[in-house]
Amino acid sequence: MNTRKKTWVKSVFSQLPAETNNNTTVASPKPADDTRKTRKSSRNTNTTLSEKPADVVNLVESDEETQHKDAAVASSLRCVIHENWMEVYAPTKSEELAIHAKKMQEVEQWLKHCEVMKKKKRPAQLCLLTGPSGCGKTAAVHVLAKEMKYNIQEWTNPVDQEVIYNLGDQMYGESNFKSSQVETFKAFLFQASRYRSLLELTGGGDKRLLIIEDFPNFLFKESSTFVEILNEYLIYGKAPLVFIVTDTKRRGLNISYNLFTDELKQKFLMTHISLNPVATTLMQNAMKRFCTIMRKPPYNEMYRPPTTELIDSIILSAQGDIRNALINLHFSSLKGAPQLLTKPVDQVELSQDNNNKRTTRKRKCQTTLKSVGRDETVTMMHALGRVFNPKYTESNKLLHSPEDIAQAFITEPKKFTDFVHTNYLHHFRDIDAVVDAANGLSLCDVILTEYRDDALALTGLNLGIRNVMVANKNPITGWMPVKGPKRINPHHAKIPTAGAKLLPTHHNLSKTLYAMEYKTFVNIVNARI
Repeated sequence: MNTRKKTWVKSVFSQLPAETNNNTTVASPKPADDTRKTRKSSRNTNTTLSEKPADVVNLVESDEETQHKDAAVASSLRCVIHENWMEVYAPTKSEELAIHAKKMQEVEQWLKHCEVMKKKKRPAQLCLLTGPSGCGKTAAVHVLAKEMKYNIQEWTNPVDQEVIYNLGDQMYGESNFKSSQVETFKAFLFQASRYRSLLELTGGGDKRLLIIEDFPNFLFKESSTFVEILNEYLIYGKAPLVFIVTDTKRRGLNISYNLFTDELKQKFLMTHISLNPVATTLMQNAMKRFCTIMRKPPYNEMYRPPTTELIDSIILSAQGDIRNALINLHFSSLKGAPQLLTKPVDQVELSQDNNNKRTTRKRKCQTTLKSVGRDETVTMMHALGRVFNPKYTESNKLLHSPEDIAQAFITEPKKFTDFVHTNYLHHFRDIDAVVDAANGLSLCDVILTEYRDDALALTGLNLGIRNVMVANKNPITGWMPVKGPKRINPHHAKIPTAGAKLLPTHHNLSKTLYAMEYKTFVNIVNARI
């Protein structure tokens, strides 16, 4: 081994000054070999003359600086851990909302409509905002209301359902009385819609918005009480009221089906805005924003950057639930936490019909989370597309099961069948196939009229969906917009003069029967005359 000292190696003691505090020089030992000393001095003459003594490094100060930095990082991490990390990723602007632009515009227009109605001194406006879990209902209302300078007040169920009042000069239990939850809810609606909260800033505007998302328990037991409360609120209420309801598959737990009936919404002129699950493109933009926040200090000390494959798996597993995606991203990106396992998605190859000349593209291999996920949420438009354009596997089985589609809309079977009735004719090529589909839909309508048994609704809806899918063996392809069902009010129907001429002289038809049975045929005959 060569013991020769390299030229780039410097001794630690070379940074010390030549003189000490006692004005004594540090003497270097003289080598015994003068020849080696002369050779070494002649070799290093040029280098030693040009070099200057290096600055002294204060190791104590550098240690203190690192300690201060570590303490600052630790304190920032402590603050990050103790704060609500969900609020860090909450949207603050309308551009950060993961909601379709049209749905966002509907909420904005309703808020502007409330301002106009308030200036005209009209009754308070009511709105029902529904959608699946994690679609951004509450975030949309909060962000858009703050941009329009609304002061938001939200009802929260108290922990103590019954507050016991007792007089101070008597023993407990002698002359106490309990407060009613109904009266507490009424008092909140009255005071919050009229008076300013003590926690609001004095410079804020007078516009107030009430949000009811945590519904009181008494509303589910006494629906008539809820109608009375709304009647009273239209009289004394001064602020618009928003009800936020999450859609569920079970009819017994669906608040929008049990509490907000069609008659109730028509009576109080309630605006109904339904949000869809978050689209994949909007979910990807939201995940990019979440990852950008994770890379910023002090959050970069707690998170590690996730991979692109992991983000795609989280988006696929979330099924349009942005809250579920954020929770999975949070726990999978923590430093020291194990990474979530993924599994490939089963790709089903579609069979190609001989008459159909289209070739199916091979999908990119996708992965989903192995142990964390949620059930698939099917929207109305996706379900109608699966019914009108059925796809089959190689074993000649339906790719999308009619039972699953019927189970997704068990809470509103009549609404789904109305959409099918309105749009299914445009997707059929053969009249014989239309006869089979119409027969199944007729049986479905008969079964749905049986109100005494709720279990028959699933059977009838499954029967109607299956008949339409099986009968349409060769559907018409192309872009065909979905039309909404027309609502006919037989109580306000009238027999026009043109329709009366086509009917017999003594027809003796009621207005209701004409609107339900004869109006369509009369319009067709008038169009051909």
